[in-house]
Amino acid sequence: MAATRSAARRLELVDLTTGEVVERKQRVPHAFDGKGYTIEGHGAEVPNFSLNLSGTEWDVLDLMKQRGGCANPIRLEPAEVAPLLCSTPNTVKAAVARLMKLNLLLRIGGQRSGTYQLNPRRFWEGSGEAHVKACARLDPPAVAPDAKALTAALKAAQKAADTARAAAESADEAEELMPGSKLADKTRSTADATQASAILAVQIAANLGAQLPMQLRRFVQEASK
Repeated sequence: MAATRSAARRLELVDLTTGEVVERKQRVPHAFDGKGYTIEGHGAEVPNFSLNLSGTEWDVLDLMKQRGGCANPIRLEPAEVAPLLCSTPNTVKAAVARLMKLNLLLRIGGQRSGTYQLNPRRFWEGSGEAHVKACARLDPPAVAPDAKALTAALKAAQKAADTARAAAESADEAEELMPGSKLADKTRSTADATQASAILAVQIAANLGAQLPMQLRRFVQEASK
């Protein structure tokens, strides 16, 4: 199809095969329900998956999205929300407290307002212009990992490094016993993939700001040789 302009300067769509004027379709909005779009920030800030969020914490984030909490303040009562999330009020309250500590969730109003909004630097629904205004108005802080997230990241990095070392030893043994065999090649490929995963886990821990122990720093140095 091609677009032509009539004498009245009206934009029309024309079927090039038949010459028939085709009715213009409305632009489809950036969401299935036409209420805008939701984005999740990434890049310099830590990703959500590295924060060791609990199931209830993930559920609270999803609930806030469903209720429009990406762009608007939403009242969040633990006693009301708990049955929806198959949880208890105390568990929901603890989840909200940790999400606020991580800066994923912002309190809007006073200490007893019970009103929250998702951090617009990480979540947003609406136009880009409104997004800029929301960030300027709320001055949202960057998402920051807490002790729980750092501990989990270090534990995962250490486990991945240990697994990578064991895989490398198995590959060395296979190559020594059966050089050039398919088993030796497969074992080496597995060791290489395991090492790459371990390096990524260590990098995630470092990006979160965790203090890497000597054993992990040595692992990265050996892997980079």
